[in-house]
Amino acid sequence: MVSGEICELPGCRNPRKALGYLHTKEELLESELDVLKSLNFQINLPTPLAYVEMLLEVLGYNGCLVPATQLHATCLTLLDLVYLLHEPMYESLLRASIENSTPSQLQGEKFVSVKEDFMLLAVGVIAASAFIQNRGCWGQVVGHLQSITGIALESIAAFSYAILTHSVGASTPGRPGRPVPPHLVARALRAAASSNT
Repeated sequence: MVSGEICELPGCRNPRKALGYLHTKEELLESELDVLKSLNFQINLPTPLAYVEMLLEVLGYNGCLVPATQLHATCLTLLDLVYLLHEPMYESLLRASIENSTPSQLQGEKFVSVKEDFMLLAVGVIAASAFIQNRGCWGQVVGHLQSITGIALESIAAFSYAILTHSVGASTPGRPGRPVPPHLVARALRAAASSNT
């Protein structure tokens, strides 16, 4: 349906009938409207992938050293991994944010907003992808992401650190093989980002 008019591709009516569907155009339109009503007419809901692609496009315009096309493929893989490892990854983020291994129920409830923040997920995935693609450019990419989104460098660093450690088991820049606490990552990241500006 386009602008209230029924659009039908040539030859679509005959295959419907050939397959035994005897629905009229009006019945199909009514069915389509029922689906739209059940979705409250919100068919363009934002997804983490939409945020990733939008941010990659902006990074490309801003002259990011790592090509957006290169980052895109890695971002897709990391998004898949984040969904597979969703619970343990967010659990470790919660523990790191409260600096306690056993968060209270209230702390867990307050953390739900972090789990629902697709922009934070997108910047974390892009930062982790940049680390995988070119560790030397990680600070520059994160600096760009911070200036584009306004998300704190510490948050981007902590999120990308969680993605990397849970999905590929990587350590942070400058200390191969040894995991670094997120607050130290953020400190190093701030220094790298300020030297790139």
